[in-house]
Amino acid sequence: MARSAEITAREATITELKRLITEGSYESLEMLEDAVDAFLWSEQDRLQQEQASRRPELARSHPK
Repeated sequence: MARSAEITAREATITELKRLITEGSYESLEMLEDAVDAFLWSEQDRLQQEQASRRPELARSHPK
């Protein structure tokens, strides 16, 4: 269920970024760049956490 909430939040953020871009409703280009950068950094952090959480599983399933 937490995974579903994460996906919903991610999709909402993407939708908001698309709205800002298409409507041109951001105060400045820097504001839009900051919003996109924050999203991309959070995505990178999320992917790294997923990979780190899978490492122990891989180690158990593929012992040396």
